[in-house]
Amino acid sequence: MVEGFWIVQYEGMQGNGGGVAMFTKGQVFGGDTGYTYLGSYSTLGNSVKARVMVRNFIPGIPSVVGITGDFELSIDGVVEGNVIKGTGSLVGVQRPGIALKLSKRADIPA
Repeated sequence: MVEGFWIVQYEGMQGNGGGVAMFTKGQVFGGDTGYTYLGSYSTLGNSVKARVMVRNFIPGIPSVVGITGDFELSIDGVVEGNVIKGTGSLVGVQRPGIALKLSKRADIPA
């Protein structure tokens, strides 16, 4: 259900953007124009929880959460067919979270 290649769209206090993510065997790999994503996920029914380290690889590019540099997100989402809708919250930082929408583009080949 969750394993596959996903387009990621997000909206935060500092704007919006997009990237890609691969969900496979409990791990998340992905990125966008200035950041890489690496973390883990779990599912229960149609809910998805993930913890993702977001690392900046081009200095000076701000994120939609208003942080330049590395940060960690805690993600909670609900799977509805080929779409996951949810929120991402900064771990250990009191700031507004981001709205997330993931759209599945491909399953992982067996």
